[in-house]
Amino acid sequence: MGGLCGVFTLAYLVFFYVFQDAREIADSNLDGYLEVLLLAIPIVVLLAATLWLSESDTEADLRLPVVWWTVGGALLFAIAMNTALFVIEPEFDRGEQWLILLLSTGFGASAGSVTGVMGLISKQRERERNRKNKLAQRRKREREQLEYLNQYLRHEVLNEVTKINGYAGLLEDRFDVGGEDASYLDIIRHSSDDIAVFIESIREILDATDHDPQLEPVDVVGTVETELGWLRRSNRDATLERRGDEEAHALAGGLLDRVVVNLIENAIEHNSGHVSVSIEVAAGDQWTTLAVRDDGDGIPAAKRARLFEPPKSGDHGYGLFLTHNIVELYGGQLTVAETGPEGTTFLVQLRRATKASRTSRVTPAVLRGAAASQASD
Repeated sequence: MGGLCGVFTLAYLVFFYVFQDAREIADSNLDGYLEVLLLAIPIVVLLAATLWLSESDTEADLRLPVVWWTVGGALLFAIAMNTALFVIEPEFDRGEQWLILLLSTGFGASAGSVTGVMGLISKQRERERNRKNKLAQRRKREREQLEYLNQYLRHEVLNEVTKINGYAGLLEDRFDVGGEDASYLDIIRHSSDDIAVFIESIREILDATDHDPQLEPVDVVGTVETELGWLRRSNRDATLERRGDEEAHALAGGLLDRVVVNLIENAIEHNSGHVSVSIEVAAGDQWTTLAVRDDGDGIPAAKRARLFEPPKSGDHGYGLFLTHNIVELYGGQLTVAETGPEGTTFLVQLRRATKASRTSRVTPAVLRGAAASQASD
């Protein structure tokens, strides 16, 4: 397209030079100005079409027809006008005949380019509709599969969780379990409850595709302390500690404890030897932040780009994927602040809440709207 625009511009310049029509312009002749105006229109149209194609993200196979339409329009108009001039034998001098041919060729190219661009836009919209339809169908199938998987998990896994808790209770009733053995039973029951909570987290994420969950103030410090207590009992080879503010609340839901557990267990699981993990809680003006730091080996560069995506194979990597989804579900952000040989730091940011607003209930959509409004101000 750019080449065609250059060819027409060069042809016009040669025309004015050979037939000296520029003198009419110099003499302020109206005919000269009209020639310039009429010859400039096709150039402007072709230039606009060229710029539009260069800036659009249209597929390459849709661009070529625009060129063919432009060339075809130019040839068609040129042949038609040349035939007309030959048939009617008008009394035009050679310069006037060339002017007519240039005008017809230019306007033919312009008409062809406009037709090609309109056809391109139509095909592009059709492809976009087809892509959206295919995406909607795929998401529907995936949703149905996830619903089936969720129902299967709820039925099968939760039944087994009930059995675990039931038999743990029978052992405690029949035998005088005390001391360290009692703590083992507590860990068994807590782990089985964690499985049930995990199943519920899948249910909550699935429901979020249809509507935003209701959020309410959650005691972040209390949640962290509770989960650290259980994690210390089941991970005695790791050093776990809390730092920062003694009181902090955030707008979240019932799965905030899974965020804490998943980030800590991820640090323990992916670092060899003794690992120290700290959670620093900070209540800011707008956000409550949890900084989860470990002194491990860091995250390999090859894994950083897909850190929060579901794994394509294997049974590792789902923890961070679910954690990221839960945080986003609550209108927050989960990021990697730093990683390297001295350790990794994950940052969880949730909208800050106060005790006074405990009875209020909001949704992530409301939080996003408020954040956008503040950004625009």
